[in-house]
Amino acid sequence: MKFKIFNKLVILRNPILIKKLPTLATLGLTNKTTDNYFLPFFDYDEVEYKVVLEDVDFLQKNFDIGSVIINVSSEEKELSGELVGNYHVIGFTKFTFPEIREIINLSRCHSYFKQGWKFQQRCWVLRILEKTDFKSNLDVKPKVRFKTLVKSKTNRVANLGMILFFEKLFGLKLKHLFDKVDDQEEVEIISYLT
Repeated sequence: MKFKIFNKLVILRNPILIKKLPTLATLGLTNKTTDNYFLPFFDYDEVEYKVVLEDVDFLQKNFDIGSVIINVSSEEKELSGELVGNYHVIGFTKFTFPEIREIINLSRCHSYFKQGWKFQQRCWVLRILEKTDFKSNLDVKPKVRFKTLVKSKTNRVANLGMILFFEKLFGLKLKHLFDKVDDQEEVEIISYLT
């Protein structure tokens, strides 16, 4: 049984589960390709930027994920001088579902994101636009912005749709980084509450 109390969803089961109801809406990009492969997506929340770079290096060397872009939704410099923020790593090479689930689980990205495939149509989703309060229609968080490109050679096939999407969104040149590119030009964008 489900019911609301004070803007929280209560689900009666053993044990009782209480969840805060989402109040923000946004658009996100899925990592599922039209030919049923999956791309490397990683979501890092409130981590040092150097952790993200270490993970990217590890994943490129051990899983041949190829060149990736790193986007940022928020970032600040700590007193120690380290950059800390919320980062998205997006890869362009194709993996099967079991392969990508293992790769994402071996990363140090946000633990809730690792289980994201259970909630979003059996794929992972990264936000691309602003988070908007759907009651007031005011933007609460800005859209993600491009931070850097980390190049790496790969023998894997890259997804043309994702390459074209980010070339257009950020004015990047990405296609030349991949020796093998599929012919799938579509990407899936979904709206969701958070």
